[in-house]
Amino acid sequence: MSVVDSEYDGVAHVITDNHYLRDYHRSAEKQQQQQQTVGVVAGNAEPPIAARPEVRQAHQPMAPPALQQSQLQQQPNGGDVGFVSVSSRKHRKLQDVFRDKSVQEKCIIAFIAVLGFTGLVLTVIKIRGGVINRTCTSDECLTSAESIMRSINVDVEPCDNFYEFACGKWHFSHQLEAGKPNNWFVERSRLIAATVTKILEEPDLESDLKSIKQARNLYRTCLDTDTLNNLGYEPVFEFLEKVGLPRNFPDFTTTSYLNGSVFNVARSLALIERYLGVDLMLQLSVELNPKTNRTIITVGPVTNIVAPLPEPLLDHRRNRVGGQIPRDVSSSDKEEETSRLVLAKVQYMVGVITSMFPHEFFNISSLNRICLKIIVLEVTLKKNLDLEKKPEEITTRNLNEYMHSNTSDSLDEKLFDWESFIDHFTLETNFTWTMDDIVLVRDKDYFLELQWRLSDTPLEEIQQFLWWKIVEALVPHTTKQMTDLTTKFTSTAIPLSLKMNRQQFCTSVARYFVKGPIAYEFYVRDNLKETTSKIQMMIKQLQGAFSDMISESDWTDEATKKVTTLKANAMRVGVGYPTIFETPDELEKDYDYVIVKDGQYIQSMLDIKSYEVAFVLGKVGEQITEEDESSPKTVLTDPLEVNAYYNRMDNSINIPSGILQMPFFYKGVDVVNYGAIGTILGHEISHGFDIEGKDYDIHGKKTSQWSQNAVKEYLKRAQCFIEQYDQFVLDTDSNLNGTHTLAENMADNVGLKQSWRAYKSHNIGEEFRLAGLKEYSNDQLFFLSYANVWCQNPEDAKSEKKDILGNDEHSPSFARVLGSLRNSPEFAEVWKCPVGSPMNPSNKCSMW
Repeated sequence: MSVVDSEYDGVAHVITDNHYLRDYHRSAEKQQQQQQTVGVVAGNAEPPIAARPEVRQAHQPMAPPALQQSQLQQQPNGGDVGFVSVSSRKHRKLQDVFRDKSVQEKCIIAFIAVLGFTGLVLTVIKIRGGVINRTCTSDECLTSAESIMRSINVDVEPCDNFYEFACGKWHFSHQLEAGKPNNWFVERSRLIAATVTKILEEPDLESDLKSIKQARNLYRTCLDTDTLNNLGYEPVFEFLEKVGLPRNFPDFTTTSYLNGSVFNVARSLALIERYLGVDLMLQLSVELNPKTNRTIITVGPVTNIVAPLPEPLLDHRRNRVGGQIPRDVSSSDKEEETSRLVLAKVQYMVGVITSMFPHEFFNISSLNRICLKIIVLEVTLKKNLDLEKKPEEITTRNLNEYMHSNTSDSLDEKLFDWESFIDHFTLETNFTWTMDDIVLVRDKDYFLELQWRLSDTPLEEIQQFLWWKIVEALVPHTTKQMTDLTTKFTSTAIPLSLKMNRQQFCTSVARYFVKGPIAYEFYVRDNLKETTSKIQMMIKQLQGAFSDMISESDWTDEATKKVTTLKANAMRVGVGYPTIFETPDELEKDYDYVIVKDGQYIQSMLDIKSYEVAFVLGKVGEQITEEDESSPKTVLTDPLEVNAYYNRMDNSINIPSGILQMPFFYKGVDVVNYGAIGTILGHEISHGFDIEGKDYDIHGKKTSQWSQNAVKEYLKRAQCFIEQYDQFVLDTDSNLNGTHTLAENMADNVGLKQSWRAYKSHNIGEEFRLAGLKEYSNDQLFFLSYANVWCQNPEDAKSEKKDILGNDEHSPSFARVLGSLRNSPEFAEVWKCPVGSPMNPSNKCSMW
């Protein structure tokens, strides 16, 4: 045990290997808390994996116990748990003074002590101009103090490298799997996932939603590995036959059938899309037609083949706010990494195919070549979509004729038959789609390329490609042998990713298909009203701060200022849970199709996917009203996700409940929230005006509203960010690509500035201080909490620099923090960094 003294507040922090400030409250209330169910997210200090009570009503809130704001909890023996006096020798002498004294003498001594203490307090008040720096001792405050203190590396000078100062010790108290990446986003996501597992393992109550009971059934069916092993690959074979593909691995003999028919590419693609919902050669979606304000079928090139079912891998990489993968690597590194991955993929494919047919003889060399051809075909079918080009309105018949216009010499079986596609895609639906119906087509020329590719590729190779994509999606959900093969491959492909055990995997399956009802279970156990109100208030403040920044801009003309401010203030915001949770009967209707049959794990998932596709098709032709746009009720994203989003297509921000927990949000000292969640919210607001967002109007329509001079000045300032972030070194032979990461870097910088302004406008008077951190002003805590959000372990930092496969546009964590703080004059002033020091360069980048 060691004692660390604080010269400012006379408080010592007791530090042991496993305990810190948090343990102060776990003594007196330990027995009580073991029996209570508390909130899961919503800003609780330590979201527990809590069992629910034996009996509860559907809407019974299960909020955390009341926080003690004014005093520390006491141990049963009367001792303070969280702190001991720094003057321990004086404490022992005082005990000696009282020992062996008479009652009268003790009273006199006590009276003198009180007078002395009162004089000391009056002196402090006088010195500090009548202001007492109060210390917050609630659970939330002590947890936030612990989080920040445990991360600080006092051996690093803040003005040299603030990221290392704020985060240098984080990894010591945040151990995960040995050698695996960890950061706050991963850690909080795993905590939520563990809570979901606990919910799924609870017995059903009569008052539970039917859909949550089905989620539990899906979880249990997934855990039943004995049944899965006994079924083997029969569910996979049955689905292959359903979509017009052979049970066996295809070859030239499988393209013709006994009835004389020939393999029909359009038919199989349509059936795969209909019953599995995966885009393999063309991408289908239902989008809004801006001309009619009604939804319409949209077709286009495949930009990325997304796995239609959950995969047995927990990837450490994060999404918008949390995701970061470096952009600039040498070509030799790319070639080496690509070769490694292709070899691993081919070995995996061969292993799967030979394991599925153990009694068949395969020429391994030939099979290797076939698998490589499948990979090459998949790569050639993908295309980067030019979002700047508007989709064209065209009838399906005209699209069909356009595809065939340059392939008159092709065999009939190689011509893509749109009529066959439509007939099979609309099976078992109430949707009518004819050849004369208009569709929106993105990149019409792609379909010429697709037809050329089909004409130039042997039918058996196309069949092998489709066959493999089905098998690849389904076999991880079959036998233990296949699960092990898949886990081995994914570990090889992404070495630093986090593998799941069976419980974690089955939890992810249930969340994938029944995310709404599962999130509803959090909703009825949490009380997010106060949190939601605070977040909405912060967003208003941030929007006001941004408007002030625009108004004060000396390079933006008045017309540009007006449209920019209007857009910022008109952003729609969704916080926490979707509004449909307020009417659980409506939520039940949205999930009444989820029916899980005992012992039919794969078939149950396929049934759900089939219904989802039919449901989306049923929405084609619906008119979108202003009410639909202003108050979406559907569960589009997982409310439990630890992330935040801006959507420029409708100028909206989504803040899921999953991110409303520590270290992003506390119900404690406000300054910590402005530094953490405030900068994230500001980041998302700023995306509305990044290098791409500035070109969309208040309704999400792409248009040019800024003056030419404003755009010119904007681009000049953007170039400063590009050149600055280009200087960050990732490894010995590569730097960060400031151009590719520009939008995110600007959002980080502008978001930080917004939140600082909002904090300073909100911070009236002296706020509570954090115990153990009183040597730092609250202004300094703002920047400490900002950096703390991006703390990570060395493995996570390494993965950011080595993983070159992703397409994330975020900078690595250290660059996000250092880049934005180096551009902040407020940071330099608060931390007293001299001009020219690493954290206070003379040349700074600023947009507004």
